[in-house]
Amino acid sequence: MNIVAAVAVIAFVLYRQLQPRLIKEDRFWLIPVVIAGIGISQGGVVDQHHLPLSVGLIVVEAFAALALAFYRAYTVRVWRDERGLLWGQGTWQTVVAWIVSIAVRIGLVGAGMLMGVTQGEGGILVFLGLTLLVQNAVVTWRARDLSAAERVTVNA
Repeated sequence: MNIVAAVAVIAFVLYRQLQPRLIKEDRFWLIPVVIAGIGISQGGVVDQHHLPLSVGLIVVEAFAALALAFYRAYTVRVWRDERGLLWGQGTWQTVVAWIVSIAVRIGLVGAGMLMGVTQGEGGILVFLGLTLLVQNAVVTWRARDLSAAERVTVNA
């Protein structure tokens, strides 16, 4: 059931990222932290029976989440409207980057299973929360660097 919920969350996040939306500079971290918090509260992120392997896998997953989020953040189009408000919208490259992110996550879980590491369902939400947090932070950082000359009219 939690996997269905995680897929629904990913589909919702991807849908939202493909829509023009205001970038909330002061709250870019809120939803990702809530998602990761739910994942942590569900437990099972670390396999106590294979602690060294499990922690190593978490480190690799965290690195992958950070790297992929950084890449995805550069596929998002950012601009300021005529009032100076920041906007962002994902592109087809964002969709491809999400597919790669999901495939990497599945591959890492599969590698863990081959090594005997069992991960609880909360791990996917922690991975999703971390990757969204970094993506949102980089998109917000990029958007803040836009000059007034890069303002456009938004038809949204």
